[in-house]
Amino acid sequence: MAQLFDISKVTVGPRNLEAVVSVSPSAPLMTSEDPEGTELVLGIMPGLADHMCLGDASSSFGEVVADTELAHLLEHVTVELLAQTDAAGDVTSGQTVEIGERTYEITLACPDDVLVAGALSSAAWILQWAYSGGGEPEPDVEAIASGLVSLVESLDEPLDEAPEQDAPLDEAPLDEAPYEGETMVSEFVDAAYEPILEDEPEPVSAPEPAPEPEPVPAPAPEPEDVAEPEEAPEPAVPADDPEPAPADPEPAEEPDPVDDDPWGMKDVPRPHLVR
Repeated sequence: MAQLFDISKVTVGPRNLEAVVSVSPSAPLMTSEDPEGTELVLGIMPGLADHMCLGDASSSFGEVVADTELAHLLEHVTVELLAQTDAAGDVTSGQTVEIGERTYEITLACPDDVLVAGALSSAAWILQWAYSGGGEPEPDVEAIASGLVSLVESLDEPLDEAPEQDAPLDEAPLDEAPYEGETMVSEFVDAAYEPILEDEPEPVSAPEPAPEPEPVPAPAPEPEDVAEPEEAPEPAVPADDPEPAPADPEPAEEPDPVDDDPWGMKDVPRPHLVR
């Protein structure tokens, strides 16, 4: 069989420990689905029958153990382990609440987080053995409880004292220098840290800085000279322009007209043709 339980989350509060536990899909969800496994658990932990149970139809867990959730049985096995350690105080029961499909939240009183978390893990291993057919070796409940107590006591033991350190180098004799030919210079180092005696001159204080000169106002900027307009350059004559055409020749003087009206008939009106 695969792992019976998956403890996915553990939260330790000031008084309680809360664990989110999922039951494997291949495992029985109720104790009645595997009565042989339930009998194996009761065989090695008969004190379960005397547990109080406030959440079921009966106040005795022995009357409901044959048909209850496997997570509910995990809660009571954990409480029984804590009771056998004699180190958990008055832990008599816990609480199991279904919070999802095949998922439960188990709440246990927590006098010591290591002790309770170890008991819950051991209880899951016991149920894994019982609902996987049993077999050898059979869980030794007393040995498990004793191992839980030893685990807590080992964590409470103080740490061993640190070993003494070797003497510092400046206190070691010269013949125990770590390297041959090494010169001890601790006395010079100590002299450098001796206090200043009263008859020694006091240290000269630094001179006070000279006052900074007052800033001189900058002269007003002179007006810029107005640039005179430049004369427009004459247009350049292209070098390849054709030569200007020659001027027309002056007209020759006309000869005096010949008098073709010797009779004075030039100013006489002439007849007009009428149509």
